[in-house]
Amino acid sequence: MCVCVCVCVCPSHHVPPLSLSLSVVLFRNGSSPAQVGNGGDERLAMKRAASRSCYTPPKGMPTVFDASFKGVGQKPGLDIWRVEKLAVVKKPANDKAFQGQLHEGDAYIILHTKQVGPALERHIYFWLGKDSSQDEQGVAAYKTVELDQSLGDEPVQHREVQGHETDEFLDLFKGGLQYLPGGVASGFKHVDKEGEHRMRLMHVKGRRKIRVSEVPVSAGSVNEGDVFILDAFMEIYQWNGKEASRLEKTKAMQIVQRIRDQERGGNAKIVVLDQGKDDDTAFWAKMGGSKPAKIKSAKEAGSDDAHERSAVKEMTLYRVSDASGSMQVTPIEEKPYKKEQLDTNDAFILDCGPAGIFVWVGKGATKEERAFSMRTGTDFIKQKGYPNHTPVTRVVETGETPLFKEKFASWPEANMLLPGQYAQKPKAIQKRHFAVASLHNRQTDSDMAKAALPDDGKGTLEVWRIENFERAPVPKEQYGHFYGGDSYVMLYTYLKNDKKCYIIYFWQGLKSSQDERGASAIHAVKLDEEYGGDPVQVRVVQNKEPPHFYLVMQQFGGMVVHAGGHASGFKNLNDKDSYDTDGTRLFQVRGTNDWDTRAVQVEEEPASLNSGDVFILETPKQCYLWFGKGCSGDEREFGRQISPTICGRREVESIMEGSEPAEFWAGLGHDIANGRPHYAEVKEAQMQEYRPPRLFQCSNARGYFYVEEIFDFDQEDLIEDDVMILDAFFEVFVWIGAGANVEERKHALETAKEYVDSDPTDRTSDDTAIMVVKQGREPTNFRCHFMAWDDEKWSNGMNYEQLKAALSAQGEAVEVVSVSKALEAFSTDQKFSFADLKSNNLPDTIDKTQKEQYLADGEFNSVFGMSREQFNALPKWKQLNKKKDVGLF
Repeated sequence: MCVCVCVCVCPSHHVPPLSLSLSVVLFRNGSSPAQVGNGGDERLAMKRAASRSCYTPPKGMPTVFDASFKGVGQKPGLDIWRVEKLAVVKKPANDKAFQGQLHEGDAYIILHTKQVGPALERHIYFWLGKDSSQDEQGVAAYKTVELDQSLGDEPVQHREVQGHETDEFLDLFKGGLQYLPGGVASGFKHVDKEGEHRMRLMHVKGRRKIRVSEVPVSAGSVNEGDVFILDAFMEIYQWNGKEASRLEKTKAMQIVQRIRDQERGGNAKIVVLDQGKDDDTAFWAKMGGSKPAKIKSAKEAGSDDAHERSAVKEMTLYRVSDASGSMQVTPIEEKPYKKEQLDTNDAFILDCGPAGIFVWVGKGATKEERAFSMRTGTDFIKQKGYPNHTPVTRVVETGETPLFKEKFASWPEANMLLPGQYAQKPKAIQKRHFAVASLHNRQTDSDMAKAALPDDGKGTLEVWRIENFERAPVPKEQYGHFYGGDSYVMLYTYLKNDKKCYIIYFWQGLKSSQDERGASAIHAVKLDEEYGGDPVQVRVVQNKEPPHFYLVMQQFGGMVVHAGGHASGFKNLNDKDSYDTDGTRLFQVRGTNDWDTRAVQVEEEPASLNSGDVFILETPKQCYLWFGKGCSGDEREFGRQISPTICGRREVESIMEGSEPAEFWAGLGHDIANGRPHYAEVKEAQMQEYRPPRLFQCSNARGYFYVEEIFDFDQEDLIEDDVMILDAFFEVFVWIGAGANVEERKHALETAKEYVDSDPTDRTSDDTAIMVVKQGREPTNFRCHFMAWDDEKWSNGMNYEQLKAALSAQGEAVEVVSVSKALEAFSTDQKFSFADLKSNNLPDTIDKTQKEQYLADGEFNSVFGMSREQFNALPKWKQLNKKKDVGLF
């Protein structure tokens, strides 16, 4: 059966086509399916060639692009537009939208550009607030297409709806997504005077992807399962429900600190309250009443994720083609779907039901097919009765995302890249680019991107470090050098149209104390006031630096982050200045261009090395530049450029992995006479088959077990209350968080095995190592997939080797176990006595709801007076009653 869809489009490009009128005609007996397969026939190709030779732009397609689109997408980072009065207005870099604060009554377009190897990858999201008008939504959709065309039809497009955003979108805002009331027409403005302040209550919700929305200031808005922030101007309350997750509490703390430091100049008082543990009388009094007798439970509050529980309907793939002279949408009946069925000369729609709709555009598709496929895919939402928030994603040929590829039974990968080509960003790569550009071409790309930044980074810079709550000038010869335990304030001055412009960066190291971070924010405000409010303030967190920040550091030889730092202003016996003074230091070099390159000090031990990166080892006698066998040419070049910043005028010896002198290993504390040390080494035989790693979160926080992929992951994405699966292709790890419950652990182990066995490639759980690792005991080959791994995050200051030695001394060795072995602990084949089962003195891997299944057959018969088979055949309610009678309920 073939379906022909006739599409009617409004001829004026001034009014975007918000919906399509579909006329469906059914053809039987194979009238059209001959054209559905890969390639079609010769007559079809001849008609297509003739059609394209006299192509004229169709009505409704833009011929002049919006002026605000000029030059965007040429550098890593975000560009954001808001629909205002049916036009798109580009937002400056200091706009709150860049912090994930979006108005519910507005529509936004967000362009995310990221560096992947030597090339740029772009994603366009148009976000629709729940109160945005149909006109605003239409403009956002139409202008998204225009922005896409201005970038050569290369970006991936995503439709996002408030409250149902995809993980890729939420990952753009590491601080979480915050919904603001009103919209562009509401005239909302920031106030910072107590008399003008409007009391507001914010709801913080999410297992990993945090959303923050403003709710009515009322006891009825509060529930026990989430966190709430009451902003009372000079007092900011954080109220933690007793069932709130640790991540919700942590993210809420970051939000209240941001309000205090950035909106109140560091002067507001923060009060954190845990339900049932702290006196929260003042919190309820501020909301205008006394503490309610009953607060809504987490279950009563409900979940915004109910749509994710809906079953995924059977997928259907449609071809979109105008080769016949009219636009036809034809279903492909041959299943399972394979990559070979996608014709480069057409567009396709993959309908996965409420779970999402994908639009695939071949390189040879006509402009009409490109536009109609996206509109038709979006229109499926209404035509098929899907929820309005159903995601729609457009991908282009050779730029398919992992989520799209996994829908196909086979997706062969040609010319797989080596690990070094992505080693600078061990992320879940969504698009592949071949590393064929020369350094000269790369520099040309850099020059283009520099033109889109505020300036070329060669302005004047003043740097202060926070010492005892005050600004202490940093000597100019130390510019570009930072300590992870400190916070800094910087004033950058540059000329634009012969006028002085200012940017205030306040940089906060990951190990800097809370008081130092607060002081840096306060001094940024004071410095802003000294210059009459003209500067733009930019808060910078270590490892999340914006491109221009790196570019400014290039004039000082590049950015180097050292371990240690100055002691906090609140000194105690254990708080002292900390610096590495033994003359031996190891730095890991990451980056592919002027705006993402830096060197970060890591532990000076062999375990810190990995085959995909470049390292600089400084010893009292020699400096070494070590090239992993999988690193790219770009990384080697930047290693050479930045090594003088670390080693000064000393000679630097370049060495390749595998040819290290004994002195190199001695500098890392290893005697090569004892054999080559262990670190994350990629074997030569594996390099051609390397796949970018993928990370998945496993949780039952929504009341059911679910698994979702995390994109652009780092160590912060490892959630202590959950289980994570890291797919490193040759090895699959199941990471057990300290707070993960039994159900999550069991189902995650089963999922990992099923995931590998269902892989369209040839690997199976029999030939792929699937290992279980526990939080705080991660082995080297796990840690190497995370950028800037912090050994102290879960180990109380001990690095991996120290922790291993400490635990071994206690008789508990750090080790990884196979999934099969780990699953044995959950098996009902284990047997316990009736007395033990009644005492509840059982391992936590035992399913407490099925205690009877752990009884030996003989004892089962004596306890229940029937066989196990007879018991299992009873209705559930009778089984429960019998378990209650014997005390096993």
